Amino acid sequence: MIYDVAFSLDAAAELLRITEVVGSALLVLRAADQIRRHLENDPADKGEFLSEGLYYIDEQPLRAFFLIDLDAMVVEITDFRIL
Repeated sequence: MIYDVAFSLDAAAELLRITEVVGSALLVLRAADQIRRHLENDPADKGEFLSEGLYYIDEQPLRAFFLIDLDAMVVEITDFRIL
């Protein structure tokens, strides 16, 4: 089953900030795209559970935090951090 993967506005803004810090938009955008692809299929299995429905997944140089809505088949990436 394919999940829709959406970025919150805060996550998108943080991704832009990280791009400036890392200095390579291509590196950061490729990592974000890889994260999206991983989360399209069985996101709970691809991520690490934190608490209260929050998961994370790493793809150098990013860590993405996300929530899963099983009923709607949607993964919402809520935030990014630099590894």
